[in-house]
Amino acid sequence: MDKKSLAPFSRKEKVFFVLSVDTEEEWDWSGSFPQHPFSVKNTANIPKFQAFCDRLGIRPTYFVDYAVANDPESVKNLKEPLDRGRCEIGGHLHPWCNPPVDEDVANAKNSHAINLPMDLVAKKLKNLNMKLEEAFGEKPRSFRSGRWGTNGDMLKLLADNGYVIDSSIHPYYADTPFSYHDAPDIPFWPGYGDCITPGEQRDIFEVPVTSGYNRPDFPFWNRLHRTLSKTPLSQLRLVGILWKLGWMRKIQLSPELADADNMMALVKAALASGHQVIHMYFHSSSLLPGAAPYVKNEADESAFYGKIEAVLEYLKENADVHCCTLEEAAERILKEGQ
Repeated sequence: MDKKSLAPFSRKEKVFFVLSVDTEEEWDWSGSFPQHPFSVKNTANIPKFQAFCDRLGIRPTYFVDYAVANDPESVKNLKEPLDRGRCEIGGHLHPWCNPPVDEDVANAKNSHAINLPMDLVAKKLKNLNMKLEEAFGEKPRSFRSGRWGTNGDMLKLLADNGYVIDSSIHPYYADTPFSYHDAPDIPFWPGYGDCITPGEQRDIFEVPVTSGYNRPDFPFWNRLHRTLSKTPLSQLRLVGILWKLGWMRKIQLSPELADADNMMALVKAALASGHQVIHMYFHSSSLLPGAAPYVKNEADESAFYGKIEAVLEYLKENADVHCCTLEEAAERILKEGQ
């Protein structure tokens, strides 16, 4: 990419950089969902990743699921930076590994917590919270649903269990049980009636990941992208043509899903749009070469770390960056907005 197109802004605005990690078991994502015993070998590389974060001043938020919280070595690798104040531990609900497992785990529909009976989700969440508090000595206050997705009932349940931050809404993304194409792409108070519409409740705050396009005004470009992706226009392959021309690129701020240049283009567009939070994310399985489709070998691992560093360095050149955990970023946004 032409570096002139990524030239620094003339004025540096204050932004909060958050890096969140879905910290979970690894498995073959092309196969069925895993069952006990779960493999959490990837967490052995948490100390290496944390040292990398410490060097860059990043304070990651680890969304930890039951399989990881139930493994003593995994807990040890996460508790060390937690005790040093270098990270945050949040909750991450994978229904298939979180007791009680009363549902059919072979059914992909049941992998989304919002598709399960809410009384079952309540039991799972209670067990997850007890396990996390037992492992780390404190109650989790931030949460991300496995495979994304939430609704008003889920948000109420989280608030009732002491959570104050949710990060389960992925802007401009949809799956079978939900569509977040019309969701806000900045932090907001979600409504209990409609979780993608700002509401009156002030119990739980939504901090979505950074997702959008290489041009400002993400909602406009997303409407165009969706229009061109539908039949009969999809047959013209205009989305691919516009991507190659660099005119319209849909990008997620994740080193698993985008290269450094495209992530920097997304960051530039987000800054131009006035985003206060730049929120990058990935899965912990990407820390172990061969455990996820995104990092297959040591060369991929090196490139993976390099992408994170390149994006942060670009961000520092263009903004007054404050690296925060998820809860810290939310607290500072809300305090400064008063």
